Amino acid sequence: MEHLSIIFNVIKNLVTFNLVAVQKHEWEIFQGYGFFFLVMFLSIVLYTYWYHLYRVEKTGERNYEKYANLALSDDINDSVLENKRSA
Repeated sequence: MEHLSIIFNVIKNLVTFNLVAVQKHEWEIFQGYGFFFLVMFLSIVLYTYWYHLYRVEKTGERNYEKYANLALSDDINDSVLENKRSA
């Protein structure tokens, strides 16, 4: 509970640009929790994106093997991978 009040005080001081009031140990606690939540957020985003790619491949909306072969068949006379309508 003490750490929660420290985090809110640091956020309040950051918003009001009163950085002199933030002590070193408070800043270290804020950085530790911030790093933890950033890693958790990025992990959730990564696994959500992975699931999206997996689901789109399984439902047949997109075939990513064509994109994997794009580097091998990169000639001027090769066919277009996807026909998209123009804007």
